Amino acid sequence: MTALQWIIIAVLCGTIEIFTAGFWFLWLALAASLVAAGVAVTILSELSVQLLVFAFITLIFIVFTRPLLLKLVKTNDKFSNVNALIGQHGLSTTGISPFNYGQVKVNGEIWTAVASEEIEANMRIEVTDIDGVKLVVKKAV
Repeated sequence: MTALQWIIIAVLCGTIEIFTAGFWFLWLALAASLVAAGVAVTILSELSVQLLVFAFITLIFIVFTRPLLLKLVKTNDKFSNVNALIGQHGLSTTGISPFNYGQVKVNGEIWTAVASEEIEANMRIEVTDIDGVKLVVKKAV
């Protein structure tokens, strides 16, 4: 492969990295550009040598630098306290049947709920899980 082909691969990998931001294609792009700059323009223009150098450089980048970069760009995601609702008791405001949503009131807030059993309106419930923005409930004991 020529240096221009390796540069095209590097640009494509860099473009994919921009849209995915997983820090996988970044190393492929860097390795491809290094192969283009180094191996493809030297006397080692054989494809098998280029691919071996590309694979080796990519592996070195992924093993030694990716974990450092992930720590550097670690996000400070804030998790809501919605999981604190698990185990709480409330009151069903509508009837809930399997495969049909209903509503429950827990801690003074109305939530959409789903249950695997028939729950009538104004029945005491317990939150067992969270499914997206819906509470999974059962009859309270």
